[in-house]
Amino acid sequence: MRSERLLHSEDYRTTIAKRCRSDDQLFTVFAARRPTGGARLGITVSRRVSTKAVRRNRLKRRVRESFRYHKQPLAGLDLVVIARQEANETERLQVDRSLFGHWIRVREKCGK
Repeated sequence: MRSERLLHSEDYRTTIAKRCRSDDQLFTVFAARRPTGGARLGITVSRRVSTKAVRRNRLKRRVRESFRYHKQPLAGLDLVVIARQEANETERLQVDRSLFGHWIRVREKCGK
């Protein structure tokens, strides 16, 4: 849904500038609290991750799907997910586990 996405580069910059983050081998997730509304998501998958657009888009779909399942506890946060090259070469289950761990850490660190 459009209201659940970070749409402008200023939104990305603001979220990253807050420096509330979670890192692992597959992703870096930045988070920033927002005063009202549900969680919003921005995803960055560069060509360094994969030169194939199909693979980059598949990875973005996985991130969006994980976010959709876990967005309720993340309400009130803006999130930026930056994929690393290892995420492209990793099985789906590991990607899901990694993202789930990020959602928990971000909620604890940056949430309410």
